[in-house]
Amino acid sequence: MNFQLSDSVLLSRVKGGCKESFRILYDRYFDFLYQYSFTLLKDTQQSQDLIQELFVQLWEKKGYLEITNLKSYLTAALRNKVINTYRNNKYVDLDEELISQLVSPIIGDEQLEENDLEMEFNRILNNLPRKCRNVFYLSRIKNYRNKEIAEELDISIRTVETHISNALQYFKVLH
Repeated sequence: MNFQLSDSVLLSRVKGGCKESFRILYDRYFDFLYQYSFTLLKDTQQSQDLIQELFVQLWEKKGYLEITNLKSYLTAALRNKVINTYRNNKYVDLDEELISQLVSPIIGDEQLEENDLEMEFNRILNNLPRKCRNVFYLSRIKNYRNKEIAEELDISIRTVETHISNALQYFKVLH
């Protein structure tokens, strides 16, 4: 397939389910969208996640969308995702505040051991990518179901599951 086809031709083929045309559009706009997102977020993983989610949604809604200017559409949709990300980052702050306020009734050697575990937990938690940390917080601290997390953060349930799995991989070191 010719990489020089116009966006409108490629979109029309995508509506018909052409994965190759979809891949061309993805390749055509990924770098531009990544630079835009990274400029706003300063987070490589989060920028890539948002772009991935954007294209997944584009594919899922391919039969319903009427797009006249794809670049404008993608940029506006990504901007909205970035805004939602900033709104949803309140969980990270709550998480750090909650952890710092935890008081333990344990004393002596057990207290020292718990402090070590808590410090290790905080270290690992702080090293998680922001979105992964938000999902983990909602799942494990706030006890949200995956569907609730997906709705709250405007991501797919599969993305929620992936973030939880990734976070748990980090924490296996503690076990």
